[in-house]
Amino acid sequence: MRVGGVLGDRRSTSGARPSAALSGAFGAFATLARIGRGATSAAVVAILTFSHGSRAAPIDTSGPVDHHPIHHVLATGQSLSVGANGYPALTTAQPYDNIMFAPGVIPGGEGLHKFSPLVERGLETMSSSFANLVGKMAREELHAASNLDPHDLLVSAHGVSGVGYWALKRGTKPYTIGLAQVKAGRDIAKAQGRPYVVRAITNVHGESDHVRQNLRYESDLLTWQADYERDVRAITGQREPVPMFETQMSSFTRYGAATSPIPGAQLAAHVHAPGKLILVGPKYHLPYASDGIHLTNEGYRHMGEDYAKAYRRVVLEGRTWEPVRPQRIARSGATIVVTFYVPSPPLVLDTARVSDPGNYGFEYEEAGPHAPTIRNVAVTGPDTVSVTLSAPSTDKSARLRYAFTGNAHAKAGPRTGPRGNLRDSDTTPSRSNNELFNWCVHFDEPVP
Repeated sequence: MRVGGVLGDRRSTSGARPSAALSGAFGAFATLARIGRGATSAAVVAILTFSHGSRAAPIDTSGPVDHHPIHHVLATGQSLSVGANGYPALTTAQPYDNIMFAPGVIPGGEGLHKFSPLVERGLETMSSSFANLVGKMAREELHAASNLDPHDLLVSAHGVSGVGYWALKRGTKPYTIGLAQVKAGRDIAKAQGRPYVVRAITNVHGESDHVRQNLRYESDLLTWQADYERDVRAITGQREPVPMFETQMSSFTRYGAATSPIPGAQLAAHVHAPGKLILVGPKYHLPYASDGIHLTNEGYRHMGEDYAKAYRRVVLEGRTWEPVRPQRIARSGATIVVTFYVPSPPLVLDTARVSDPGNYGFEYEEAGPHAPTIRNVAVTGPDTVSVTLSAPSTDKSARLRYAFTGNAHAKAGPRTGPRGNLRDSDTTPSRSNNELFNWCVHFDEPVP
């Protein structure tokens, strides 16, 4: 199955540097008194009316008062966005000041009157590891020598298992619940005297659209992000953008197909909507549960930390995130030279952490009965891979693919699913002893 190439430069439109971005959050509450961190307020109950009903909802504002902003991240998608099969919960204590709504990480849209420390209950979602690694990086690396915003996160999920874009888009119940979470976060923060801003959407999705062979999925992703950004800004009055962070679906073989249009659509959305749709990377390197579709609890913790690294680059640092993906492809005789975007050079072909599916996951295709085959794949520079063919070719229809074809019905994962062995050398410290390398995305590109 052919998926159009998306090779090319991509320039960020994600907004201002962190200091300018934070100023918008503070500006929205410029008239609020600045009360020192750790001070204790009187027990006050503010009576506010929430949009989910006409009944007045009491908001408890007692406890420590904090003048730093609340940065809200919404989580949508299907089962992997809400931790399906992620038993038991691993993150049962909050190491920083990250929060959730009192009902939990997946709180629904009603009864959202109070914040609680962010912990997992019953199963592990990606939310805690995501927020806690962001907190660690903000405190210990970016803001360690200053009194800047520690970037406390409010995380709330509203994904639903087993449904495609059509059941999560604007106007659906899950989408409406997400907006109710925004309204509740805004109102509680206001009652506590804290600035509030929605920073991002995390999205883990694509399986149901794969089953339906949704060829409009790239367009759907762009609409999805734009709808969230428009509706969130209408509720909060913020100027800050609301990017959507996504990962590629890496489990398509489990559904009986050797290939899928969905990973290519997820990559295309990243390339064609810079700063709006942000591709974190693939998921083939993660530990999967026995069903070969969902992740283990450790897999969700690892995935959350993968998202945290991209969030840091875009939101905390105001820079562009690029996963390991082709930047330029050229051919000379029988050799194809691929220059990659590499977050942390050098590139590595790693067969210890991911088993070799053949040619380290690279595929070459061209029309005709005598197409050359791949003879060798080698890293030839910090950001360069050379693919040597059995014979020179000038076929203009030729395609270079990676982690593109798997074995139909095979379980996803680093030893069985559609995968490859190319990664970078990222040494970002994990809070959970994960190795946070960035693995090359699934791709299908033309060879010029």
